[in-house]
Amino acid sequence: MNVEQHRMKGRRIVEGLDKLDPITDTFAVIDGTMVAGYHIGNALLHVHGASCDETHWNTPSKLEITIEHLAPVVTSGFALFAELEDLRQRYVRNADAPDAAAAKEAMRLVHAMAALM
Repeated sequence: MNVEQHRMKGRRIVEGLDKLDPITDTFAVIDGTMVAGYHIGNALLHVHGASCDETHWNTPSKLEITIEHLAPVVTSGFALFAELEDLRQRYVRNADAPDAAAAKEAMRLVHAMAALM
């Protein structure tokens, strides 16, 4: 996918997440923000020349370039994405029960990522 395809996909996912209720759809919100964050993060990487259109990363920890060599806007985006990963690890992949506050935090993080584009 190219930059614009990632942007569009990320934007559409965030728009869909905005329609969910953080109280009743907590898991979907937290998990969905990860998918949106994936697309937003890859768009940032492509725009700033850190990866080509054919290369996609699903987590900052697997980047072939060290974080300090990335543009500050990309570093900021991936710091936000790392927080999304932490929420997903805690609430979706483990037994901790998420609440509306966790879902709202995930939405805050993904909106902050989207604002970087």
